Amino acid sequence: MEKHLFNLKFAAKNLERNAKKCDKEEKTEKNKVKKAIQKGNMEVARIHAENAIRQKNQSVNYLRMSARVDAVAARVQTALTMNQVTKSMAGVVKGMDMTLKSMNLEKISALMDKFEHQFETLDVQTAQMEDTMSSTTTLTTPQNQVDSLLHEMADEAGLDLNMELPQGQTGSVGTSVASAEQDELSQRLAKLRDQI
Repeated sequence: MEKHLFNLKFAAKNLERNAKKCDKEEKTEKNKVKKAIQKGNMEVARIHAENAIRQKNQSVNYLRMSARVDAVAARVQTALTMNQVTKSMAGVVKGMDMTLKSMNLEKISALMDKFEHQFETLDVQTAQMEDTMSSTTTLTTPQNQVDSLLHEMADEAGLDLNMELPQGQTGSVGTSVASAEQDELSQRLAKLRDQI
């Protein structure tokens, strides 16, 4: 079991490394966008902008997967710890039979039931978080993000793209809803991490 825990932690680190690699690729693509805009080659600039957005989304997806693997590793760590505690408790129980006979069994039973209920709640919350993160993962490249990145790179290069690029919508209801959902998910994930 400890070998599996090590493998999970190693996988999480690999996912984090891949996310950092995607971040570097995104920066490289942004520089290529800037150079292409300076040369006046808008088609190449658009391709590099799409690549930059794709790398950014891939980086976010790697980070999400890393967080999920970390959550699983934490659960495995908990199981290992519980196993050790159980073994220790078994040793203590052998020496304390007389003391246990004098204790209130109803209180012990209620306490154990409450513990089991809390562990089941943790399982449900973890499964719900994983399902929610899975359903929000997307690899598409929205055009308004590409256009926004092109304008940002043009501004940094000191060029004006108003004549050369068609004006897309700078914001839409779908984007704002997705952004709100993403913010809500980030807050829920942070709360869950704080609990662990």
